[in-house]
Amino acid sequence: MKVPEVTLDKIKDARARIRDKVNKTPCIYSLTLSRILQKEVFLKLENLQLTQAFKVRGNVNKMSLLTQDEKNRGVITASSGNHGQGLSLAALRDGVKATIVLPEVAPKNKIDKIKENKAEVIIKGKTYDDASHYAHTLAKEKNYVYIHSFNDLDIIAGNGSIGLEILEEVPQAQMIICPIGGGGGISGVSLAAKQLKSDIKIVGVEAEKAPSMLKSIEADKIIELNTSDTFADGIAVKKPGEINFRIVKKYVDSLVLVSDREIKSAIYILAKEAKIIAEGAGAASVAALLFKKIDTKNISRIVCMISGGNIDVDMLKDILNEFSS
Repeated sequence: MKVPEVTLDKIKDARARIRDKVNKTPCIYSLTLSRILQKEVFLKLENLQLTQAFKVRGNVNKMSLLTQDEKNRGVITASSGNHGQGLSLAALRDGVKATIVLPEVAPKNKIDKIKENKAEVIIKGKTYDDASHYAHTLAKEKNYVYIHSFNDLDIIAGNGSIGLEILEEVPQAQMIICPIGGGGGISGVSLAAKQLKSDIKIVGVEAEKAPSMLKSIEADKIIELNTSDTFADGIAVKKPGEINFRIVKKYVDSLVLVSDREIKSAIYILAKEAKIIAEGAGAASVAALLFKKIDTKNISRIVCMISGGNIDVDMLKDILNEFSS
């Protein structure tokens, strides 16, 4: 099976393309987490991205590569929220009509942000995968250009800019830990990081209730789950992308699972101890470290990707109350 390649030059080109349109987020040393874990822990803060999530990077790159004819047709996608925010913002800036299809479980705060970007919002189905099926059908009916949230090489190249930034800011990093939904983020990060530093370890983290990438790697073929019932909507994906599956299989060293309670505990610790607001998906990387899901025996310098911070305020309040009592 041939692995789709995104060369380092293509990732660097993508970063040059998006440089003035997205934030270069900080990768900070966390004294608090370093003391808790007895390692040097750094946090790549994509919760400080324009849309409070990394997805806008790939979206801006993709939008910049569309032809004028494709832009005139309008774009459509399915999203649990963060990809929809990123695509709708990129489309708004380029004067392109955007339609975002979201599942019923999409958080209201993410839906509201997409509407602020003047996109048409359609709520359809119980899961991301239901929304995706409808969005593909609508794309054919209306001749819209479908922009996949993760199974797309241009999206992956844009997301690869995160890997470049991490190793520029923390060249001594020995491991990067990334959350996984469909695999668009970790595909970009692993491709960039492994081409720059071949011995760096890349670890992917999924929710126990949505282990679609892990199950697929174990089976050596794409597996679609029956459910993806995790509160961490950003990684609640029943079926990983084909492109992402191949990249993860080649470049990612290990995959681990965390429970919803472990993710919530990481959200609480990040807020209380590090003063960082992360959504469920964004805190998954830290959860994996805190609950010792990863073998770090010979690793001393670790970067955790905080992939997003778009957590509903009421949910955050409930988590803080639950773990402080």
